[in-house]
Amino acid sequence: MSAHLSAEEKTEMNDMAVSAIILCLGDKVLREVARETSAVLLWTKLDSFYMTKSLAHRQCLKQQLYFYRMVENK
Repeated sequence: MSAHLSAEEKTEMNDMAVSAIILCLGDKVLREVARETSAVLLWTKLDSFYMTKSLAHRQCLKQQLYFYRMVENK
């Protein structure tokens, strides 16, 4: 953040960023990161969950893709 911002402005910006991130999350993910109070810590934790290149993660994504079905009435 900029050096010319006051501490109150920095806290307000951080709170707004955390709120914006939380609004975009689903229930399962929100449970994992609900205790984080800083936008940086929240983003780091989400990054560690979803940016891993492990074999298990790739298999999980493939399984979600293969079992994805179109609902007829939508």
